[in-house]
Amino acid sequence: MTRYSPNKLYKDPDNGKIMGVCAGLADYTGIKANVIRCVLVIGCLFGWFLPLVPVYFILGFVLDPKPKGLYRDAEEERFWRDVRIRPDYTAVDMKRRFRAIDRRLQGLESYITSKRFGLDRDLRNLER
Repeated sequence: MTRYSPNKLYKDPDNGKIMGVCAGLADYTGIKANVIRCVLVIGCLFGWFLPLVPVYFILGFVLDPKPKGLYRDAEEERFWRDVRIRPDYTAVDMKRRFRAIDRRLQGLESYITSKRFGLDRDLRNLER
């Protein structure tokens, strides 16, 4: 089984209108697909037709379709989108989570090495 990269740009023909390029860009960036489509149309109307349309079709042929089951669940999809959009924020968030885990482990360790833990264990043994 090949594991696809969640950091790669894919076209999304299932949610797309023509080739799925705008839907793929929307999935990759977290911007709504209709916003990307409107920007594309407005860009074409204001004289960017020649570069935008060929690039759109080139991307439509070059990009791989988004694989089914790329993410295990919605939380994993949100995590990878955040990694792509704001990698610095994601690193800070991971640091914060590890600090919270470390604090909990320190509390657990101090309880286990305390006299209170031994007393609680002895009282539980007496109750049995």
